[in-house]
Amino acid sequence: MTLTTRLPLLALIATVAACAEPVEPSAPIAVSDLTVKLEPVVAAEQPWGMTFLADGGLLFTEKEGGLKYLAPGAAASAPVTGLPQALTADQAGYLGLALDPDFAASRLVYVSLSSGTPEANSTLVVRGRLSDDHTALENVEELFRGDLRDTTYHYGSRLAFANDGTLFVTIGEGFKYMDLAQDPKTTHGKVIRINPDGSIPADNPFADGTAGNPAVWSYGHRNSQGLYYDTVSGTLWETEHGPKGGDELNIITKGANYGWPKITYGVNYDGTVITDQTEADGMTQPETYWVPSIASSGLTMLTSDVYPGWKGDLFTGGMNGPSGLVLVRIDLEDGKVVGKEDLLKNEYSIRDVAQGPDGYLYIASKDFDGIFKVVPEE
Repeated sequence: MTLTTRLPLLALIATVAACAEPVEPSAPIAVSDLTVKLEPVVAAEQPWGMTFLADGGLLFTEKEGGLKYLAPGAAASAPVTGLPQALTADQAGYLGLALDPDFAASRLVYVSLSSGTPEANSTLVVRGRLSDDHTALENVEELFRGDLRDTTYHYGSRLAFANDGTLFVTIGEGFKYMDLAQDPKTTHGKVIRINPDGSIPADNPFADGTAGNPAVWSYGHRNSQGLYYDTVSGTLWETEHGPKGGDELNIITKGANYGWPKITYGVNYDGTVITDQTEADGMTQPETYWVPSIASSGLTMLTSDVYPGWKGDLFTGGMNGPSGLVLVRIDLEDGKVVGKEDLLKNEYSIRDVAQGPDGYLYIASKDFDGIFKVVPEE
C-alpha cells in the first residue's frame, strides 16, 4: 500500500494525447519512499514464465529453449527434458508454467506451449512429473488444446490454480481472430478453466456445450499475459494487452464478457479507430487500464514484508510501448486500485514477475538479459 497518491498534470496530458478521443487516467500515480534496484540471478534467453520451488529452486521457460531449472545457490541453469516440440515462430514458443498445488507430493509441472505449424497451430497445455534430480519431465500428457489458427501471435498462455484445484489458462485471440473473442463457442480470446487432468468442471458457465465451449470461463479478451489467483480472497486477477493503448487489469469472474473488440480504450496500431465505445451494457470494465500501452506481462501479488508499505499490492511488467520498460506497482486498498507506480524505468523489457520463497520479487526480461532479483536500495 502506498503512503501518498498524486496525479500530475503531465500524466494527464500524456494520457489524453495517446488516444484518438480524450481518455481520463484510470488511476492516480502512486508515490512511495522506497526505491529498488536489480541484482542478476541467472542468464536466460527470452525467458517467458517462471515459478519457484519451496526450497528456492527456480523453474523457468525460455521461448525457444524449453524448460530450465536453476538449483538453489547455482550460477547457471540446466535443461529439463521431456516437453513436446513447440512451434517457435514470432510470438510462439514455450510459454507459461505452474506447479501443481500439491507439488511436494506429486511433483507435477504444468506448461503451456505453442503447438503445430505456422499454418495450423494452437495453445497446448501439458503436464509431467519433475524427476527427482530435476533433469526431466516424466510421463508428459496433453491436457488441453485450443482452437486452431493460422497466425503465430497472441497466445495468452498464463496458468494459475484456484483454491478448488481447478486450473485457469489464458488463450489469446490470434490477432486476426479478434471478432471471435466475442464468441464463447471458440477458445480464441478466452480464459478457460479445466480440472488438473484436463477434464471440464461441471460448474463452468458453458459446461453443457449448448451456448459456449465447455472449457470457457470468461470471454472478450485480447491477449492475456498476466494471471494471478489470490488464495486469500479467491480473486482471479488478469492483465491483457490492448492494441495501441488500452492494456487492462481485470478481475475475472464466471461467464463475464470483457468486451474486446466491441469496447476498448485503445486504437489500431495505425491510429485508426476500432470502436468508439469504451463501455457497453453486459461488458465488464477493467479495474484499471494503461493509455499509452506498456504491453503488460506477468502478474503477482506481494505477500511478504520485504518491501515496506507494498504488501498486498500487485506487480506487473511492461515490455514496450510509449510507457513500457517498467515494473508497475498497482496500489490496492480493500481490493480496489487506488494508484499505480512505475519502478525500474527504462531498465529492461519485463516479461514475467514472481515472488520467491524468500519474499523478494524477481523479474524475467523479455529478451536476452536474464532473470533478476528486485532489491530495496538502502
